[in-house]
This record gives sequence, structure tokens and C-alpha cells, in this order.
Amino acid sequence: MVGPHEILGMSRELGMSATDFLAVHADNGGTTLRYGEDGRCAFVTPAGCRVHARRPLVCRLYPLGRTVDDTGDERFGVLTPEPDCKAEIGAAGTVDSFLGSQGVGPYLGWSRRYGALYKRMVGLLDRIGVEGRVDEPVAGEPASAERAADHAPVESAPLSSWQDIDASLAEYCAAKGIATPAGIEGSIDLHLRAMKDWLDDLEARIGTAPDVPRGAKKP
Repeated sequence: MVGPHEILGMSRELGMSATDFLAVHADNGGTTLRYGEDGRCAFVTPAGCRVHARRPLVCRLYPLGRTVDDTGDERFGVLTPEPDCKAEIGAAGTVDSFLGSQGVGPYLGWSRRYGALYKRMVGLLDRIGVEGRVDEPVAGEPASAERAADHAPVESAPLSSWQDIDASLAEYCAAKGIATPAGIEGSIDLHLRAMKDWLDDLEARIGTAPDVPRGAKKP
């Protein structure tokens, strides 16, 4: 799985837009990376990884696997190395030291922030009966339930247009009359703010969550 922040970083490393990256290198609504014909990662070459400097979190963690339970408890385990992996894997050091050496910190932070926003998004859209593809606002306006519901998920297109930071920020910045950030980190921060603004506006339209679960009867 890849998030919008990881897509943006890899696209910049390849000298292309996030929009083009999604069209060429992503599958499953832009949530996974496309593999080569040999079943291997399309970015791995004899000279090394083409996006190594901006590789996604799952690659930075390898050979560790990470799980988070419903309480937020985080655990790490060692995965079985791939047959052709040339990495040196040992038992020396600590998980924290390994994560630090791989630059995992910012990626974990972004993943948690996006995860919280997507969880909120799913909850709000579920309340208004929207399923499938989630379209982002046009010219800064939140998408209506009717417009979002008209689009079924498309394999080759982003499941949510929020997955494309370049396109999302182009709309948001034009509506706000502000400049689009040049750097990756600044773009990610503004994208997170844009998503929060949209969700705040949507929640203001439909009201705060009820005191009882949807469909349950009040006592």
C-alpha cells in the first residue's frame, strides 16, 4: 500500500508529476505499485532502486514488518528475506536504531496523519451514504454526495482524487489564491491541511456525529 505522500516523493525522484506517476506506476485505485512483467518491483534495476531516496515506508521497514492493532499498539517482526535480496540481515542493534538509520520517522508521521484523515473521511461519507470513489472538491468546493456516488471505483484511476497531491493542490491553491509549495514536505503539509478543510466543511454541512451508532435506536 502507498499513500499520497509516498506517491509524490517517488514521482519527484523520477522527474514526473504525481498525476503521471499514478497513471504509469500505480494499480488498485492508486493504492498499490505496479510490478514489472517478471513480477518484480518495476523500480529495481541492476544499478539499484530508481526511487531509493524517496522509497515508501514498506521498503524502508524491510526486512521488518509492522502491525498496529485496534488499540494503537505497534509491533515489529522480521520477515523472511526475498531470495535475491542482497541486504545484510542480522540480530545486532535495536528496532529504534534501524528505523532511525532508514529515515522512517517522517514517513510514520505522515502515514498516521493521513490514516486519521481517511478514517474520518470514511466515517463522514458513510453517514451520507456515499460509497466507492471519493471525488475531491472542484475549485475548493466540497464534492456533493450525488457527484461522488455517481462514480464507481475505477481500477486505473485513483480511488480518491486526494491520492494525487499535485492535482489536489492545484485546485486548492487556485481556490485560496495561494502559491503551490515547491518542496515535497511543504506540499504534503498543505495537502493534509486541504483534506482537513474539506472534511471540516463536510462535517459542518451534515452536522456532528450522533450520540448513538448509525442505525441504533435511542433508549
